Amino acid sequence: MAKRVVLDAMIKRADFAQQAESVSLELSSTLKLEEIAGSSPVAKFLRKPDFQRETNHWSPQQVAGLIKSFVSGELIPALILWKSESFVFVIDGGHRLSALKAWVENDYGDGGLSYSFYQKSIPADQRAVANFTRRQVEDLVGRYSDFYNMTEEELSNNPEKAKIHSTIFSRSLHVQWIQGNQEVAESSFFKINSQGTVLDQTEELLLKNRHKSYAIGARSIVRAGTGHKYWSKFDDNVQKNIEQLALRQNDLLFQPNVSEPIKTLDLPLGGTSSPVEALKILIDVFTLVDGSTAAKKSLENLGDDQDGSETLELLRRSLRVVSRISGNDAASLGLHPAVYFYTERGKHSRFLFLGVVKIIADAVRDNNKQWFKDFTNARGKLEEILIGRKSLINQGLANVNSIHRINRVSTLIKDLVSAIKSGNKVDDSLILNSLGLKGSAGNLNIIDAPQGFTTDVKSSAFLQTAITSALRCPICGGLLHTIKSVSYDHSLPINSGGLGNLENAQLVHPYCNTAVKGGSALQAHPHSNGSEAQAASEA
Repeated sequence: MAKRVVLDAMIKRADFAQQAESVSLELSSTLKLEEIAGSSPVAKFLRKPDFQRETNHWSPQQVAGLIKSFVSGELIPALILWKSESFVFVIDGGHRLSALKAWVENDYGDGGLSYSFYQKSIPADQRAVANFTRRQVEDLVGRYSDFYNMTEEELSNNPEKAKIHSTIFSRSLHVQWIQGNQEVAESSFFKINSQGTVLDQTEELLLKNRHKSYAIGARSIVRAGTGHKYWSKFDDNVQKNIEQLALRQNDLLFQPNVSEPIKTLDLPLGGTSSPVEALKILIDVFTLVDGSTAAKKSLENLGDDQDGSETLELLRRSLRVVSRISGNDAASLGLHPAVYFYTERGKHSRFLFLGVVKIIADAVRDNNKQWFKDFTNARGKLEEILIGRKSLINQGLANVNSIHRINRVSTLIKDLVSAIKSGNKVDDSLILNSLGLKGSAGNLNIIDAPQGFTTDVKSSAFLQTAITSALRCPICGGLLHTIKSVSYDHSLPINSGGLGNLENAQLVHPYCNTAVKGGSALQAHPHSNGSEAQAASEA
């Protein structure tokens, strides 16, 4: 994910309608730093609304800058709070409060609160960003505990730190209170967030539809079933199943975390993106799995999921498609992400990814076993085309309106498989026509190459070199993504006298091993040994 500080554990979430006990707090117009941390009465009852976005949108520099502004006595916008019968809700100022509390708790996404919140499972990139943020804050301001523990003698001997100390423990944050019921408070939230730092459209869509299966499912996958449980109102068994399905799909789609420039072929299928971008992709995946391309309309037309059954079924449907793309299930094609989902510059393309998801989802939903056979027969040559013509394909996509790109990628793959099956020549015009572009490559608006070795250039150089030496499946000739998806096969089948020794072992795609072996011969691929290539049988 992107380099943002994960502060979601600093302030718990609660449902506006949740009424556990009456809160006895005076509506003060100010809030001191010590009141938002530790065991203070305010900290005990402080909550974010369940529709508040994840507190992970600030960079390390923004967190450090906010803390610096606080200790320097600079202006910090007022917090906007609303008091229910049970809690004090932060309507505006969640990131500001979380950054200050992170400083007090020394927890920038890797401390005690976060460790508990994420069920002892904190990703390596989150820990790295937390450590970087801590260094930034301590270089710019210092550690809160150091100021807290200063003695009178130390204060006397260091006037500069004494001034900061005085500001820290005397300064108050201004508070404005929303008067009215929960509907007024929720309406105020969306009005406030339509100004200043505007909510991302996907965030707003998910927040307004937060009780629907698409929103719950997407959030569960992004955090691998950890963090705030938007599904906590469901029965324990339903919660457990949601978390298991979410964890598996997070692993298939968004792991491992990689940095640029790319130095590995083990790339995440769904890209290394921000949580918001990951949520966007997942909503699109769900939409395609259910046979539509209108994500917003599909989500809004859903009813609320009252018991978790709709979310569970959605996650099962999406897993059936995702596990066809990657993983070690018997029907997995084991598509190599560098071939299908990344540009020649090593950038993840959501349109390439979603275009392939659409093809697989359509075939799974229609139980179209023949398409998987045709794809596997054509796969070796198809991947040579996708690798060799990747620059043309991406230049072509750049000239297509974004609303059409998913369908155009889907059409391109289908047309290429059909052309290979028929033995027709694949040239630039076929590729461009499939993308809905007429004319020749010379008519494209070309993206200029940068000067010097940028991160993209370095990634491109690695990918071009690494792909040429990548392992290939001896059955279909396609590249193997051995980390995520591989099966071990007898070169000479057991029923033909083959033994389980090293000389008779070969690495293949799971689908090729289970659905192809035992049928009639596949057309030999130049990278395979020919004698072992066999045609697809029923999956």
